[in-house]
Amino acid sequence: MASRSLLRRIAQQPSQVAACTRVFSTARPLRQEAAPSDLVPPPTSEVKKPIWRSVAESAGPVTPYNLSIGRLLAAGLHLGHSTALWEPATLPFIFGTRQGISIINLEHTLVYLRRACNVAREVAYRGGSILFVGTRPGFQDLTIDAARRCEGYHVSSKWIPGTLTNAQQVLGRHAPPDPENPGRIPKTFKPDLIVLLNPLENRIAISEAQLNMIPVIAITDTDYDPRLVTYPIPANDDSIRGVELIAKVISTAANDGVLRRKQLLDKRSRQH
Repeated sequence: MASRSLLRRIAQQPSQVAACTRVFSTARPLRQEAAPSDLVPPPTSEVKKPIWRSVAESAGPVTPYNLSIGRLLAAGLHLGHSTALWEPATLPFIFGTRQGISIINLEHTLVYLRRACNVAREVAYRGGSILFVGTRPGFQDLTIDAARRCEGYHVSSKWIPGTLTNAQQVLGRHAPPDPENPGRIPKTFKPDLIVLLNPLENRIAISEAQLNMIPVIAITDTDYDPRLVTYPIPANDDSIRGVELIAKVISTAANDGVLRRKQLLDKRSRQH
């Protein structure tokens, strides 16, 4: 009986029925389930990039003149080794520790890297030869690229003991003969500067360089004594991206010295 009276009342008021119809007609449709294709972003949509890639793309290529702490941080050069492997001599370069890992102060890294760039630039400007050494797996390609960038030399496979202290026996067979006197013993040359990317595995190379009074630029992590090399660079030596950045910056500085020397020689030849 109640339902019949309700229908009779609605039939007597048609205006209210029309209003209800308009309300239901303008209401938002129910949410439909998304198709699997809608869940995949289109190829043109922007994907979130890592911080190191964003910094590199926004600031352009890295050179000795636009170095910044942000670039070093993006390359992961601030991450040291575990505190169990800490070398006390690296205390001035350590910012602090976090979760058992030493954090390198990148302000010192920036200063020492700029000093290394100045040294490489001056050695190349004065006509000296630079040797890049990177024998750790993953460092071979970046070591060769750094040497080619500044017309230098490289050792990317293994350091042979005696390369500097017994150079005539180790390298004499690979030296080109003298065109004026082929019977003369080929002469070997020693580098004027060594850039060492992994000093922990090349202690023999450092010892030979010290005996021959050859300065060494090396990346020294928190587990290596920086007093063993001439120009240490406190940084993470396990990050391939970070080591590539350091090698590229130093080789670019050396290339600037090579270009300046060529310009100077051309100017002198024109004057005479």
